[in-house]
Amino acid sequence: MSPRPRNRRNSSLPVNLYTANNGAGYRYQHPVSGKQFGMGSNKAKAIDAAKQLNSLLMTSNNLVSNVLGYVTVSDHIEWMRQNILPDREYSKSTISITETRYRTLTSALGDKDIAEVTVQDIAGLTDKCTPSVANQLRQVSKDVFHIAISRGLCRDNPAEYTLKKKQVTMRKRLTLEQFKIIHKHSPVWLQNAMDLAYITLQRRSDVVTMKFSDIKDGYLYVIQQKTKKHDTAYLKIRMSESLALVAKRCQDSTVSQYMIHRRPRRIVKRQDQEHWTQVTPGYVSRIFKQVTDSLDEFKKMPVQERPTFHEIRALGIKSMRDAGENPQSLAGHASERMTNNYDSGHDSIRWKETAITLDIINKTTP
Repeated sequence: MSPRPRNRRNSSLPVNLYTANNGAGYRYQHPVSGKQFGMGSNKAKAIDAAKQLNSLLMTSNNLVSNVLGYVTVSDHIEWMRQNILPDREYSKSTISITETRYRTLTSALGDKDIAEVTVQDIAGLTDKCTPSVANQLRQVSKDVFHIAISRGLCRDNPAEYTLKKKQVTMRKRLTLEQFKIIHKHSPVWLQNAMDLAYITLQRRSDVVTMKFSDIKDGYLYVIQQKTKKHDTAYLKIRMSESLALVAKRCQDSTVSQYMIHRRPRRIVKRQDQEHWTQVTPGYVSRIFKQVTDSLDEFKKMPVQERPTFHEIRALGIKSMRDAGENPQSLAGHASERMTNNYDSGHDSIRWKETAITLDIINKTTP
């Protein structure tokens, strides 16, 4: 089975070489980055250069693909693991999600020629998933086929034509009263984590990685792991009285470089820990859920509607807005729209003060 034929105008050209300027010249598309480069107007030289570039950039060691004459989905995804993912500054959680979706694709379509994958193939996979998982799989699939197109392995991106599923959030927003109840019944280290998340608006993963050494010259320095490749991820938070109080309360008899820490019953350093006293993001969520589920305030609430630790960030944003302050920069959001996403869903109505400054055009004197 051979790859799909190229556009008639480019059928005589090597993979990744295309005509440009209405046939007057040629351009080469990098199989990895997708960037295009002018190759002049001499066809012979352009073809020779394209062949040399392809030999360097598209080397495949997959024996099955060499024998069959086409590149399988599994082969392409493995190529992405080796050549694409290392250059992407993904967080650990994003890498984990990406790898999980890769496994779904390879399990269902791994032996298939990537040029023969259809919209129906991708839709068949996403239809079996929850909206959240389906949208993740769709996004990863779009990326897989985008890179495949740039390598000249296929012409279309079937994932592009699948529908994005609507995600309905069942979880209820956390109120200040509920925060206080959960806080009261939580262990001290979780109380500290809750307080830090609330007053700094930081994510769970960033709260548990805060170190005492990050406090310098009256500021708490935070690099948000989820968005660290963007300028908005580098925060210099002024030490307020409340933040200083929480930081001091984090210092206890257990010697640790981490502000959020605990002494476990059995001292074992896990792979996702730099030190045995460090609390992992998963453990924070698990204990927060245990405390929440044990309280009468939440027992009458459906499990899927009970607030999670993540809702503390939304509560902090709401509280800042209520005080007339803008939480966007502290939250590390690049846009006001993202901040509004966290602020939406609360029962209370925030009235925005405004005034009429225009006169009525057809004004008449009584």
